[in-house]
Amino acid sequence: MATFTGYIAEVMEGKIRVAPTLEAEPFDGILFHIEKHMLDVELLFVGQQVRVEYAEQMTRSLPPQAAAHRIDVL
Repeated sequence: MATFTGYIAEVMEGKIRVAPTLEAEPFDGILFHIEKHMLDVELLFVGQQVRVEYAEQMTRSLPPQAAAHRIDVL
């Protein structure tokens, strides 16, 4: 497992984009897919600082994508 700490830059249905800074460009950070049973995405909002635990495997897309296994709001 790996972790990524940053700020939520975008919230979509079933996924969030987490970037290293609040002033992130659209392709900065990682797009994390969130399982419905894991967390209510409605509790997450742009600007929150989070730590996401995920499998180290990511796609080569821009931004890279991964499946989140755990999200902690800091």
